[in-house]
Amino acid sequence: MSSLRRWRKIGHGQFHKWETPGGELEGRWRGPHDGRYGPLGTVETPTGFVTFPLHTALSDRLKRVREGQEVLIRYTGKQTSNAGRVFKAFEVYVAGDDPLELSTVFRLDPSASGEEPPAQAHDLHDDDHHREPS
Repeated sequence: MSSLRRWRKIGHGQFHKWETPGGELEGRWRGPHDGRYGPLGTVETPTGFVTFPLHTALSDRLKRVREGQEVLIRYTGKQTSNAGRVFKAFEVYVAGDDPLELSTVFRLDPSASGEEPPAQAHDLHDDDHHREPS
């Protein structure tokens, strides 16, 4: 007996590698998950689910995007960090006025640890060389 149903295989969506600068992926962010070789992310596009490696620079940006939110990810190419390391750089956009998640980055309050706060630029002048405007 044959079935007239159209069957499609699941669990084998498209895999996208970030190789060409300017490459974009647009759709609904479906979140991160663990892959066989490291963290992966998934975006639901009109043609199906697309999974891709979550490089650190991309993961840091996507942490602020809520699952289900429309997102546009653009790979801008390789860059070199101030420390001299080469990394893949990305731009991440969300649709319209969709709110972002609060950043999970915290800064240490220097006064809480007994340290002196960093000097401000206006605190670094030498009073002997300071002139009042004429």
